[in-house]
Parts: sequence; structure tokens; C-alpha cells
Amino acid sequence: MKKNWLTLFALACSVALFTACSDDDEPARASVDTVNGTYTSTDTEKQLALTYGDAVMTGKSVTFNSADGQSATITLTGAQNSLLSGLTGQTVNNPGVIPGEASTTLNVTLVPQGETGYTFSGTDDSNDRTVAYTGSVEAGKLTLDVDVTFASNELTGTWNLVPTPPADDPSATLYPIYANWESDVKFFVEVYPGWNMELEASQLLNLALRMPIIGEGDAAQSVNQMLSAVLQSVTFGTDGNVIASYSDAADVASPSWQNSPAGMVQYCVKNGQLLVYLDIDKIMALASGGTSTLADGDSSGDLLTLLLPTLLSHIGEIAPMLSQGIPLDYGFDDNGMLTVSMGQDGLGGVVLGILKELMNNEAVLAALVEQAKNNPTFASYADALTQIPDVLNSTTNFAIGLNFNPASAE
Repeated sequence: MKKNWLTLFALACSVALFTACSDDDEPARASVDTVNGTYTSTDTEKQLALTYGDAVMTGKSVTFNSADGQSATITLTGAQNSLLSGLTGQTVNNPGVIPGEASTTLNVTLVPQGETGYTFSGTDDSNDRTVAYTGSVEAGKLTLDVDVTFASNELTGTWNLVPTPPADDPSATLYPIYANWESDVKFFVEVYPGWNMELEASQLLNLALRMPIIGEGDAAQSVNQMLSAVLQSVTFGTDGNVIASYSDAADVASPSWQNSPAGMVQYCVKNGQLLVYLDIDKIMALASGGTSTLADGDSSGDLLTLLLPTLLSHIGEIAPMLSQGIPLDYGFDDNGMLTVSMGQDGLGGVVLGILKELMNNEAVLAALVEQAKNNPTFASYADALTQIPDVLNSTTNFAIGLNFNPASAE
């Protein structure tokens, strides 16, 4: 009998021992029900802390889903943009987290973090890019850091804006702003009384961009000159960011160059086209922080009031581009100069439609002509502006953009 009791006692100890070992091998895990769900930066109950490289990203959505607490799928998308959705009357989402991907799914392995949550890390290779990620999740909060590396493309690197030629160089043909406007109707400009000069649409547009119409007296500058004073270069990075070297407009006389923040503008190249993605929330936050510089009685305010309804009426055409990527054309000349432009098949077509609608509005056109007459430099061309509706209505091609030289060649 003693033997039987000893045997039962040993068996009980063994069961207890193995149970204890099993408990040690299987640590307590957080219930997946407490962490599954969709997280955004604006949701206080399921808060998202997302960084792309060193940049904090807002306006994104991350959905975490695990069935067993051992693995999970994490889906990255753009969150709904309430402002654009309200303006268009339809659901408009921000761009996805990874440039060129409206939705990105990561299959991750979970590591229990105590009894409150999980951590995870790894890499995802697809679509000619590598995503290295690390993060954690617990009830009410998901933290995710992603570092993205794309394969190099023909845009990768730094490009310097083509400089504005000296104002007294009549032979100059290359400027920072690229403009191509073709129409079956030409402009007739009265150079001297009784002498009209016939100009192609592109000729008049480029002339306007080169005339000193901003500012007064000897300090007046052209649009090209102003652009050269605020934009020095752009860099297309292998991380998908576009970084601009820029200076504030207040420092035109002596530019102070600084880099734009990472994450504000991103890009990818698909099927020979450049797609640009904007962090709309960041840009709107910067814009809302600005103040109007219009003086009392400045007719520019009246002109803006006339323009705004037309601009807002076209937001439904622009919003999808902000979500899916703004399509831009690009190309190189024989010397390696890069031209990036919005063509008529993309954003340029939307701009052309807006211009047609505006210029066929008698009140808008009259206000624009009045502005020109009040500018001594542009006054002689005021009458030519009345011809814009006919020229626009007969337009066959329209594109406007920027010219860059490779920094490595300078």
C-alpha cells in the first residue's frame, strides 16, 4: 500500500512539474480582442503613432488583425480626408503610407509584451521596394515605424532649378518655367499705336512670365525671377520622399536655403509617369497658419472672391488625384535637362478647364484686365487679355512645368 501511495505521490509531483514547465513555455498573452481594430492619428480610443523614416505621418489608417496572438496582418491605407470629402460630397481618402500603394499589407509575427500587448518587426520585399518595419500594439494604441527603400530610377538624385537668365539678355531661351500653350487662334498685341504684333499663345505666356510684374520700380521681378529666389533644387530620394531646397518669399533679396520636411511630398514612377503624393493634413495646417497680406481696398481680394467658386466647383476633379497621386509628365533633353510638367491629359487638363471657365466669365475677365491696366509694366498688354477666351477655347495643347539640370553636372 505504501508503494501505491508513493507511486501516486510521484505521479502527482510529475504532473505539477510538467504543468509548471508548460506555463513557463507559454507566457500569458494579451487577448487579441483588445488589440484588433483600425487605428488612426485622430482616434483617441485607437491611437496610431506612425513614422516614415524620421517623419511623423498623419492622415493614415492602420488595421491590425490577429486570430491567435501569434501572427497578424497589418494593413496600411490612407484615412478618410474629412475636408475633401465634405467639399466633394463623396468619400476621399488620403494617399496610402507607401508611395504608389493605396493599400499595403504586412504579414507579421507577434512577440508577447507582458500581458498587455505585442511587438513585431521584419521586412517586406515587393513592388521594387523594401519595407523595414518595427512596432508594438496594446489596447488603445498602435506604434509603427517604417523605413522604405525603392530601387533607383532615372529621377533619383538632386536636380537644380534652371537659373533665370539676366534680364538684359535678349538671346535667352531657357528659363526655369516651362510653358507650352498651342492654339488655333493667335493674340494680336498693339506694340505701338497702329502697329499690332501677332503672337502665338506660348509666346505671350512666356513673355508674361519674363516681365517684371511683381513689385514696383527697380525692385520689380518676373515670375521666373521670383521662382529662382524661392526654389533652389529638388531631390528625389530612394525612400520615396521629395525634398525641396527652398527659401521664404520674404527673403527674395537674399535667399536663405532650407530643406522641406520629409514626408510632406512623396513620389513614385509608374509606366513612365511621375506620381506625386501630398500630405494634405500637413499642408493644410501650414496654409491655415498663414495670414493675408492684402491691404484694404486692394482689388486682388475682389478678384479672389470671383475665382473661388469656380475653383471649388472643380475640386471633384482634383480630389481623386490628391488621393491616387498627381500625374505629372517628365522628360529629358539631349543635355540631360529634366522637364517636369502637368500635361493636358492630367492635371494640366483640369487647369485648362478652370481657365476656360474663368476667362469666359465676364466679371472675372474685367477684373483681370483692370489689374493689368493698373500695372505700368503690363498695361500695354491689357487689351490682349480680352482675347484670352477665344484663344483658350481653341487650345489644342497645354502644359506648364519646371526645368531642372542634374546637380552632378554643375
